[in-house]
Amino acid sequence: MTDKNISKRIIESLEKIEHPSISATLLELGMLRDIEVTPEGKVSLIMVLPFPNIPENVRNLMINSLTNTAQNAGGKLDKVDLAVMNDEERQNFLSIEQQNWRGSK
Repeated sequence: MTDKNISKRIIESLEKIEHPSISATLLELGMLRDIEVTPEGKVSLIMVLPFPNIPENVRNLMINSLTNTAQNAGGKLDKVDLAVMNDEERQNFLSIEQQNWRGSK
């Protein structure tokens, strides 16, 4: 399998990860940005949070999901930078959340 196929498989896998409490993917919620995969399968990305004070356990659960998914697809999550959504991104997130809330797992 070529490096490009590995990168594509890893990115596609990461884009399918659902939020633990919302029936929507992190990508649909606007929480994943700038996913990059090196030829060696090392993954870096930005996880964009709706609020700066997201509980640590929820944040860690999402990062662990990203880590496990990258690994299962043949890669390694090497770097996760955190950012906070701007007002427009947050409104979009909250709208999707309201329509797809399923509660805590």
